[in-house]
Amino acid sequence: MINILIVAHGDFGEELLKSSEIIIGKIDNVECIPFNLGDNYTDLCKKVEESIERVGEQDLIVFTDMYGGSPFNAVTKLMKNKSFFHITGINLPLFIDIAINKNTYTMDDIAEKIIKNGKKSIVFVNDKFIFD
Repeated sequence: MINILIVAHGDFGEELLKSSEIIIGKIDNVECIPFNLGDNYTDLCKKVEESIERVGEQDLIVFTDMYGGSPFNAVTKLMKNKSFFHITGINLPLFIDIAINKNTYTMDDIAEKIIKNGKKSIVFVNDKFIFD
């Protein structure tokens, strides 16, 4: 089974989880760590490290909200000494895909499927419809 950690700005991680559960029901083995205005980066790094140690590195995917942000940097810093998957730029369709399939996807499938499905989840609607 794949474990999930979401590290994101503000309440994005918790709200992503709540929104997903509205659509697909309860999702187990997920933790969220928020990074709020005024929070300390060093404290964030410590929280992420503690969570990873508690959950375990094996079969762990850590999602961050955006490339280059403090949550991304805190997780990336820990990748030097730990072995887990880190995917940034998470959105609702991608998260739901992983949550639904986390008991059937292998860790090796994850990156390939995320990239493939991620491209499908971003659509320029104006190209799909003609409005009069």
